[in-house]
Amino acid sequence: MDMTWIIGRAVLAVLLGLGGIRQASAADTSRLVVIGGSLTEIVFALGKGGSVIGVDQTSVWPPEVKALPQVGYYKKVSAEGVLSLSPTMVAAYRDAEPASALRQLEQAGIPVVLFDRSPPMRALEDNIAAMGRLLGAEREAQALRRSLDDQIAAVARTVAGTKKKPRVLFVLNYDPSQTVVAGAGTIAGQLIEMAGGVNAAGDITGFKPLNGEMVTNAAPDLVLTVEERWDGIGGAAGMARLPGMAATPAGKSGRFAPMPGPLMLGLGPRLGEALRRLSGLFHGEGVAHHGR
Repeated sequence: MDMTWIIGRAVLAVLLGLGGIRQASAADTSRLVVIGGSLTEIVFALGKGGSVIGVDQTSVWPPEVKALPQVGYYKKVSAEGVLSLSPTMVAAYRDAEPASALRQLEQAGIPVVLFDRSPPMRALEDNIAAMGRLLGAEREAQALRRSLDDQIAAVARTVAGTKKKPRVLFVLNYDPSQTVVAGAGTIAGQLIEMAGGVNAAGDITGFKPLNGEMVTNAAPDLVLTVEERWDGIGGAAGMARLPGMAATPAGKSGRFAPMPGPLMLGLGPRLGEALRRLSGLFHGEGVAHHGR
């Protein structure tokens, strides 16, 4: 991955309602509410976590954010909850909702800084650079860039030396009749490819439900899901009982493994950790749970 950092390309706009747009660098970031788990991780990775006074429900890392007030799910932001914290600024993903809540914040005089989340890798680059610029942590942002570069390159070298790429299926959700999986264009799908696997659902786009026959035809060698749902489904044994799963190579060998949801679904500064863990699972260094 070419980690070219072009701050000018970063999507960074402070919305001031009828007052128009001004440069974010002029704003007060001393009391920051962050709406978006990966954005929260970036702020803390830049050493500016002390300015964060509130987060959304997708913000679960680092552990200290669990002690912060929450303002709702990023798709159901509570303007009243945000305003009750008296923030000087809100940083949010552009697709945070409802839009009316963001407008209410602007009308109350709270600057709202919007960040894009796609395309995923470019958005990560731009958002780290932009957040560093916003928080006066440009040097820290550059150091984080170099660290990510080194980690990505190390995984790429490992992957280059492997002879076989396993077919990997990432399961987001499931019910008795279908299994929702990550196709092309998803963060999970991209991570699978970067870590030296083949996305077994790469012929579909986005997150899509598959019936049992489609799961069987995907023929994954390894099946991943978010660890937050691992116990709920019954671990590896429960995964093996999903429609069509028993007939797959993964089902026959019992190769199923949980991964932290934030690592697989919210691309952030722990990208290197995600790739190392996946590469270990794919190429024999990690441990996959067995359902047989």
